[in-house]
Amino acid sequence: MKNSNIRAFLSIPAMALGLSLLPATTVQAADALAICAPGIPFAYPAGGSAIPWNPDQGGLGTLTNAQAVAAVSDAFNKWEDLPQSTAAYSNNGFMPVDIDVTNFVPILNPVAPDGLSPIVFDEDGSIFALLFGPGSGILGFAGPDFGNNITCELLEGSSFLNGPAFSNAVAAEDIMVHEFGHYSNLGHVELNGQLIPFSEGGDNSGAGPDNTTFGLPSSFVGTEVIETMYPFYFGDGVGTRTPHADDIASIATIYPDAGFASSTGSISGTVYIGDTTTRLSGVNVIARRLDAGGTGGDGDLSFTDAVSTFSGAYTDNTDQADPNVGVYTLSNLTPGATYAVFVDTVTAAAGRFSNPITQPLPGPEDYWDSAEAGTAPPDDPLVFTGITVAAGSPNTGVDIRINQPGPGDSLPVGDDGSVQLALPFAYEICGQEFGSVYVNANGHLTFGAPDGDYTESAQEFLDGPPRIAGLWHDLQPFDIFGDPQGSVYFTTSNNTFTVTWEDVPKWGFFSGIGSNTFSIELKKGVSQATVDYDGIDIVTGIAGVSCGLAQTGGVEPETELKVSKKRTTKNFNGETAIYEWFSTGDNDLENYSIKYNTTKHELPDVFESNNSFGTAAAVTTPLNTAPNSLFTELSPSGADIDFFSFEAQAGQYLIAEVTRGQIDSVLGLFNSSGVLIAANDDTNGLLSRIEGALPADDTYTLAVTFCCDYDFDGVDPGQGEPFDGGRYVLDLQVFDGIPLTLGDETVINLSGFGFSFPFDGNSYSDVFVSSNGFISFGAPIFDYTPSVSEFENEAPRVAPLWVDLNATGKLVVADTDFATELTISFIDVPEWPGFGANNFSVTLHSDGNVEYNYGSVTATTGLIGAAQGGGAPSTATDFSVDGGGLIGDSPVELFTFSSTYDLANPETLVLLP
Repeated sequence: MKNSNIRAFLSIPAMALGLSLLPATTVQAADALAICAPGIPFAYPAGGSAIPWNPDQGGLGTLTNAQAVAAVSDAFNKWEDLPQSTAAYSNNGFMPVDIDVTNFVPILNPVAPDGLSPIVFDEDGSIFALLFGPGSGILGFAGPDFGNNITCELLEGSSFLNGPAFSNAVAAEDIMVHEFGHYSNLGHVELNGQLIPFSEGGDNSGAGPDNTTFGLPSSFVGTEVIETMYPFYFGDGVGTRTPHADDIASIATIYPDAGFASSTGSISGTVYIGDTTTRLSGVNVIARRLDAGGTGGDGDLSFTDAVSTFSGAYTDNTDQADPNVGVYTLSNLTPGATYAVFVDTVTAAAGRFSNPITQPLPGPEDYWDSAEAGTAPPDDPLVFTGITVAAGSPNTGVDIRINQPGPGDSLPVGDDGSVQLALPFAYEICGQEFGSVYVNANGHLTFGAPDGDYTESAQEFLDGPPRIAGLWHDLQPFDIFGDPQGSVYFTTSNNTFTVTWEDVPKWGFFSGIGSNTFSIELKKGVSQATVDYDGIDIVTGIAGVSCGLAQTGGVEPETELKVSKKRTTKNFNGETAIYEWFSTGDNDLENYSIKYNTTKHELPDVFESNNSFGTAAAVTTPLNTAPNSLFTELSPSGADIDFFSFEAQAGQYLIAEVTRGQIDSVLGLFNSSGVLIAANDDTNGLLSRIEGALPADDTYTLAVTFCCDYDFDGVDPGQGEPFDGGRYVLDLQVFDGIPLTLGDETVINLSGFGFSFPFDGNSYSDVFVSSNGFISFGAPIFDYTPSVSEFENEAPRVAPLWVDLNATGKLVVADTDFATELTISFIDVPEWPGFGANNFSVTLHSDGNVEYNYGSVTATTGLIGAAQGGGAPSTATDFSVDGGGLIGDSPVELFTFSSTYDLANPETLVLLP
């Protein structure tokens, strides 16, 4: 089983409230929130004939509990009463307790199925205020919780409803019907909710910004114009209460009545960029009803008898190898009616659509016309051919080819947007071949997926898709009014494809600041990228090449890019990222050129062949495979398993975890007799973790495989790329100690460790361990910004490495040998929010000595030392030169951006009383 962690949200329109909305979930499907395998959405068993729900015990805003339960039942019935679908809902009894702000966390983040599917009544809105802030505009959220990956059946779901939003019975039912669509596994859609004048989208009803083929509906209020699953709510009784033809198509596709397909019409095809080579997912496709002659709109029927979907709706994949990528199907169409089909820009992009939206489109909104079947683009995007549908006779092959901008045309990347372009040749980067590239507004190219992030960091550079960054920074090619500032365009030759950012400013709200010109050239056949820099006035940003999450270990260091006066060549030669982060305003690339070579390489798994229990790779602990010298992967995808054996003693504490990668991993731990003694699937999102005390002295074997290879033979069908193969980072630790549960900005009072520690004339039988790398005495300290002044004036403390660390999900261990010493070890603890891996320990001896031991440390800033506190002055010390010192002198060294951390690995410092 796996926790899908899928819930979708209904919000009041952001512009109406002046509020920002939550970022999108990580789930990537369109008409279904949760996808089991390519082409197969999760669904409740038996055609959804008994979808369970358990009501809360409290009230809901102005509604009593009885009224709230009745409203829930009525809302579910709106879906159950649809003759096109077999979905039905079963009230399985009240939740055991009233869920409120004091006890909701296990309901929000369940760790395993428990037979309950809660409908939580947040009576006074306290839960929503805590989660999203007061006045967030979030009315509710819902979705599946657990599903069986083998049968593709959903088991449990949940919904949270924001009490203050339920001011009357009409609003209650409107909101609930929407949320229970998500509960049934439906995603958001955009069909009519974006139309003028009703939505912040301000869109016309046809293809193109000014197309008026369909006009506007006669009324919005009291009609079924606004689709139930549109992501924003416009007020009482405005369309969401009764599922629209579009919503019926979504639920009947997952839970179809036996006669649904034979009694309705459908249109299907594929969305391409330019020619028929590159398929494009995440494109909104709409069918609107034409008049009897097939030439214009048919009044309100063009809105009520209309259906939308997203291309690539039923796959989590974006790889062109997946035949579901770019494919769309519009169902529940009226037999005998004629429809126009077109691709439409999504205007409610903040609306938590369940798949990545192609935003903006790589070309203009485009109607399908019969000429597209035989004529290569460009064509006239405003010419359409009506399609007449018949019951039970699908219209297939209705392929839409979006007109790609031509060489030299300004690319509509917007501010923080991207455009996907078909390449004139296949380009291979990091062992993967791509036929298209995403041009991102903020100065970089990505492959396989867009990235609109404007806050660059080394961690983000190593995560995400493969990337070539000319200058990744918050650029502004278009101002807030949509007017261009500079230009982003591409050019081609027989052997090259070049993207240029010309005179593009950095972001400056109304309009940009400065001017930056640089280009990225991809070369055919040799997997070579050349970046040329002309006028650059940005002094920060990231430049370089990254293989992304699929291949990086997350610990790749920066490198100096500029090594000569005019040009340098960077050869990967076993690297997975070559980059420089100009985080301190030290960008020196103006009038420079960098050539990146051999990015087509693919690293080998250094532990192969370890594909069986008998051929397990013998390793010593601790083991972390993040360095490229310890590269581990499952290959071929869906047909590999890795085994690692190690020695351990009874009572030692084990943590085995897949900490990084795109694989939906499964871990198994075996004893020397081959008996499976522990297993885990998805404790850490798609990743897995086994933790606990070992039962005996033994040689243990750890298996790493893909979901759902629960018999650990490495030959199960799997879920398809990227979930069944590729690089993973394994962290295997065995300790003589007990783990301390630390998160971000947390302190634990550790007492009863067997002796009183003497420090500055006082003795302490308990100490306060901070997640930020120090131990204080007498009082806890919550401080993540190291400074000498605070070090001198706050409580006494010892600091092996005081820096803003985030120990959430990481390991801090207290040694169990408490007779004469206490050791606190920080293992692979990153800086906030999650970058790097820092390894160090502090040992308090019963005679007052303090010992610091350092392994690999990625932090470059921070503070090391010991402080008497209470205002006692400190002594500036260079620990790399002077070693340890006397605690009475309060030695301290502050590492800053201009004087970075310089202690060796390994390094030991001893501070004396």
